[in-house]
Amino acid sequence: MIKRTFAPLFALKGNARYAVFTEPLWGIPFNLYIPFLTLFMFSLGVQDAQIGILLAVGLVVQMIASILSGVLTDKFGRRKTNIIWDHLAWTLPCLIWAFAQDFRWFVVAALFNGLWPIGSNAWECLLVEDEEPSKIVQLFNWIYIAGSISVFFAPISIVFIWVFELVPVMRVLLVFAAISMSAKFIIHYIFATETEQGKVRLKETAGVPIYRLLSQYTGVLKQIFTTPATLRVLILICIMHVQQIAGGFFTLYVTQDLGIRDAYVAWFPVLRGAIMLVFFLAFQRILNRFSIYLVMIVGLALYIGGYVLLLLVPAQVLFPLLIFTAIDACAAALFMPRRDSLVINNVDPAERARIRAMMMAIMLGVASPFAILAGQLSEFNRRIPLAASIGLFLLVGIIVLIERRKQNETKQPAAA
Repeated sequence: MIKRTFAPLFALKGNARYAVFTEPLWGIPFNLYIPFLTLFMFSLGVQDAQIGILLAVGLVVQMIASILSGVLTDKFGRRKTNIIWDHLAWTLPCLIWAFAQDFRWFVVAALFNGLWPIGSNAWECLLVEDEEPSKIVQLFNWIYIAGSISVFFAPISIVFIWVFELVPVMRVLLVFAAISMSAKFIIHYIFATETEQGKVRLKETAGVPIYRLLSQYTGVLKQIFTTPATLRVLILICIMHVQQIAGGFFTLYVTQDLGIRDAYVAWFPVLRGAIMLVFFLAFQRILNRFSIYLVMIVGLALYIGGYVLLLLVPAQVLFPLLIFTAIDACAAALFMPRRDSLVINNVDPAERARIRAMMMAIMLGVASPFAILAGQLSEFNRRIPLAASIGLFLLVGIIVLIERRKQNETKQPAAA
């Protein structure tokens, strides 16, 4: 059974293989520091409202970077774009965070970290462009599995924070993150190859100025807004990104409002990663037999139930938070890979880089005002952004049901 479960992993070839197998070099350091990054800021005097400002600054930069990402990915190739901009968006910010002294340092780090959509767009193109559409869900499953395995290294940071203070431990972890992530980017660059669509776009954009390529986005925008399926997934990812911002105040809510010790914070992603890993390995083959939309709806129902529980948790009681984390992990395992697959399969393959770039830009532009709002609301009452998540999940559920109905309507005439 184990051999059959992991057979698809070792059957991966080309860019997909190198993307999956190098992912822990990014995921491990990320999961070592990310549970404590908000607390690290808080410990250096950054307040809730300022955290909201940092989120907004990052989102504005991400929006601009998203617009540029499609053009840069096509103009300079997937591999080159990926290695240059991933270093600027991850290696450099980790070093800035490591030596941060106050709010100003975090603003500078947010400006660089906000460039991540450029490298991400190129990386996603490398990951999926030479793969069959039917294998996209499975491919994203393995990416999430790699991320889930990386979470198991988070207890290392717990031990160090328990023995030493939060701030010095975070500085060391962030330097390690810069080194490990840089190694990942370099190894992936060496072994990956330019995709077939990437080669086509390199030829088509050769000698064309970047400003002229940017002017062509008018046609891309028209394609997005006149293609109903693409427009629906755009609305879906916009709402989910706003929810991620609202849910980002979970750590402060747990530590500052519920009185849970800082060192326990990293155990939540460990539990989440363990449950997601079991889900992916044990149930995904079974879940693939069911409609993608049905599985997504079940995931959203679990999300809603989890957040209702979170809002009812009494102070200084750890067990309900563990239950919430388990529910959230199951929901994510059901929903996230299918969301990613839905987005990929509803985008024109010939214009994937530019369409994904504009979709990301629109998503970030829509979400930016909510970052400041979430920070203000969290400073007033940290339960409000979490309560808002419930309404956002309901909206996503409506979109998934509409998409399901439209797909059924499309199939019926074809069958007739």
